[in-house]
Amino acid sequence: MKEERHSGTADRKKRVQRLKKIIVMSILTGIFTPWVLCMVLFLQNRRDERSINELKKQIADLRGILEEQSGRIEQLGTSGREQAEALVELMQKDASPSGENIVVEESVAAKEADEPKIPEEETTEANHRVYLTFDDGPSIYTNEILDILDRYGVKATFFVQGKESESDRQALVRIVEEGHTLGMHSYSHRYSEIYKSREAFEADLDRLREYLLQVTGEEVWLYRFPGGSSNNVTDVDIHEFIDCLEERGIIYYDWNVASGDAAQTPLAADTIRKNCTEGITGRKDSVILLHDAQGRATTVEALPGIIESIMAMEDTRILPITKDCDPVQHVKAAKDRD
Repeated sequence: MKEERHSGTADRKKRVQRLKKIIVMSILTGIFTPWVLCMVLFLQNRRDERSINELKKQIADLRGILEEQSGRIEQLGTSGREQAEALVELMQKDASPSGENIVVEESVAAKEADEPKIPEEETTEANHRVYLTFDDGPSIYTNEILDILDRYGVKATFFVQGKESESDRQALVRIVEEGHTLGMHSYSHRYSEIYKSREAFEADLDRLREYLLQVTGEEVWLYRFPGGSSNNVTDVDIHEFIDCLEERGIIYYDWNVASGDAAQTPLAADTIRKNCTEGITGRKDSVILLHDAQGRATTVEALPGIIESIMAMEDTRILPITKDCDPVQHVKAAKDRD
């Protein structure tokens, strides 16, 4: 009997010991398994980072080669689908940094070549010059306008106000970086404030000029009066303000073709296009007034048609305003009057 009890006690001790071992192993497993997994994930993450960095380097190298070959094709003077085919051929011949040949899908290159971008030859003169000008920006439409201009290889002139949001600052920088001409259109565009006196006009002008210099690094030399130089909203002689501009070496521009897009009721896109294109016949220089402002969605809609119609005209070019242009001015400076 004693032997049976002793045997039962020994079995219980063995079971308890086994149970303790199981518990201890479970605890150790619970402790070390996450640690091991963390180490595995850490090592995997390091490998992924190295792979990503290597891919970035390869992308940068490929982009450099693409830009180099694109420049080579521009020098050849090819265009359209011929450019795409030449680019494919050159890219396939050149070796990538890793020693492998680069293969570009012709369909992709051809698709890009089909875009209606038509580069301007800056050295070519034309009997008829057209200047697209946009007042009142930057706005929610500025980037879309810039995208359209870029697609057609066209440069324009933007008469802007003192808008200081981050998106407005970025739009101003983009205007300058993409080769368009930047002009001033008053800081506030409040007639009662701007035209109150010469001192008020000077303060508004200097504030905007300094702001644009700070944002873009450009010393802006171009101005358009709110309402034009022939406006009837100022009681002060406009020549007071013209003298102020001339003292600072600033040239002012009006327009001789109005799109009509500033109407209280927005015009249809086709009407804006007709106003722009029908109004430029018979002139050597046409300065078209458009607006880059909220509520002018139909102006953006009309822009591709305006550009295409003008480009289809014989011996006609679309250009940005430069210091070499002859200003279009409704009211001449005193020294320029007969």
